[in-house]
Amino acid sequence: MSDALPSLSVVIPSGDASRQENLDLLLEDIHSQSLEASEVEIVRSVSPNGKARNVGIDKTTGAVIAFLDDDVRLGGPATLEALVKALATQPDVGMVGTATQLPPGSSAFQQRCAAQIPRSTSRVLEELTDSDMVTTQCCAMRRETLERIGAFNAEIPRGVDPEMRDRVRAAGLRVAVAPGVWHYHPMPSTWRALLRMARRNGAASAASQRDNPEVCLYNPDGHVAEFEAQSAPWRRKLRASGRLLGALSHGRIYGAAWELTYAWGYLTGR
Repeated sequence: MSDALPSLSVVIPSGDASRQENLDLLLEDIHSQSLEASEVEIVRSVSPNGKARNVGIDKTTGAVIAFLDDDVRLGGPATLEALVKALATQPDVGMVGTATQLPPGSSAFQQRCAAQIPRSTSRVLEELTDSDMVTTQCCAMRRETLERIGAFNAEIPRGVDPEMRDRVRAAGLRVAVAPGVWHYHPMPSTWRALLRMARRNGAASAASQRDNPEVCLYNPDGHVAEFEAQSAPWRRKLRASGRLLGALSHGRIYGAAWELTYAWGYLTGR
C-alpha cells in the first residue's frame, strides 16, 4: 500500500543545540518508518520557525511534506504513513496531524503539568477527526496546498500554527488528526523551565498581538473542530481569567503558576 502513496519529504527546524540528542533519536524514528521519506531536511539556525519551515519547503521536492519539531519522538513505525495516507485518500483534508502524548518515563512533575496546562496532550483517536489540535510538532501537508494558500507566516514569533490552520480552513479544506497514531512531546522537567517557557510564550503572544493582531487566533482545548477563531480581545482576556480562577479554585498549582507567569510575560511584552 505504501508503494502507491505520494513521495514524502520531512522538514525539521532545529535551532537549539541542546536538543541534538533527541534529534538523533528522532532521525532514527524517521528511518525506521514503514513509509520511507525521500528526503529529510534539517533547517538549522533559522528563526522564527515559520521562516525555517519555508526554507525546508523550498529545499525539498516531495509531494507531501511532514513537519516535525526537533524535541518530539514518533509514537510508532506507521506514523508518517498514516499522515500521508490520510492526505492521499481524503482530498478534502488539507492539514493532518497526530495526537500528542507525554514520553514514556515522564516524571510526576511533567505529568501534573500536562494534566493542568491546556493543549499539552491530546487523546489518540479511532477515526480521522477534525480538530484544532494539529500542530507543526508533527503534521503533514500537500505541497500543492502550500503553493495554493501560501507557505508559513515567516514574520510572527508565535501563533504560526493557528494562522496556518485558519488559512487551510478558509480554503475549504479540513484540519484533522489521523487515527491510531501519536507523537511524544515532553513537558518542562523543572519549575524554572516551566515558568521560563510560560513567560516566553506570553511575551511572544503580546508581540504578535501588538504587531500582527490579525493573526492572533483562539486555540480551543481538546479535539474541537468548530469555534470562533478570531475573537475580541476582551473575550480572550475573559477566557484567560477564567482559566486562572478555575486553576486556583481547584488547587491546580501548576496550571495557576503557568497562567500567572504567562500573563506576566504578556504584560511585559506589551
